[in-house]
Amino acid sequence: MPWKNIIVTAFISALLIAYLVVSTGFVEMRQHDLACNAVDIRVCDSLTNSFIRPADIAAIIEQDGVKTIGDKIIQMNIYQLEQRLNKRSVIKNTEAYVSIDGVLHIRVYQRRPIMRVQSPGGSFYIDDSGYIFPLSGVHTSYVPVMTGNVPISFAGGYRGEIPANEKFLQQTYDFALFLDDDKFWQSQVTQLYVKNATNVEIIPRVGEQRICLGTLDNYNYKLRKLQAFFARHVRPVKKVIIPSLICVMEIK
Repeated sequence: MPWKNIIVTAFISALLIAYLVVSTGFVEMRQHDLACNAVDIRVCDSLTNSFIRPADIAAIIEQDGVKTIGDKIIQMNIYQLEQRLNKRSVIKNTEAYVSIDGVLHIRVYQRRPIMRVQSPGGSFYIDDSGYIFPLSGVHTSYVPVMTGNVPISFAGGYRGEIPANEKFLQQTYDFALFLDDDKFWQSQVTQLYVKNATNVEIIPRVGEQRICLGTLDNYNYKLRKLQAFFARHVRPVKKVIIPSLICVMEIK
């Protein structure tokens, strides 16, 4: 009979609702009394860079007076802990959570540099999001280096997004993104030497030539011309003499 099916369905639904209410209340009570019994810290991209180690993160937490082991989970401010760690310039993002067994899990993601700048005004990295942060005393990231008279106006030790008035650094960031994404030029470029904002030279990884780019404007076009020049003149079966200074804009 249809009405019997309705009664059975309603009864089962009531039992499920009662179970959910009771189990939810039990979990909430358990979480209220649960204390942190361990901390699991992992630097998720440590194979790429080693700016910071789990031991360093544990030391930061201790120095900042953040209570962990033995403290009740309900009293822990996970969001505040994440923000404290994110203030470190080498850390891009932190994810923290507590599992049901009382373990505080901390997952840290470091910044990924794509250019190192060394100039009279200061030395720093630019990461893949356009964030500037100081060099590290414990780790060197092997990325292209820009040296010479790099025109910057901010003080040494600056950390943060590229300032809006730093046009040359914005161009440098765009160029570094291009290198990071292009396998050919990534393998070719080891250093950029800046004579001034309108005279930038590429020092290739192989050979003794210097490649004069001029400004960093239209670098895509300039590098396409240069790549075509290499394809025409640099062949393994024929010995050619390449001038010590190649001016891209003079290539036909």
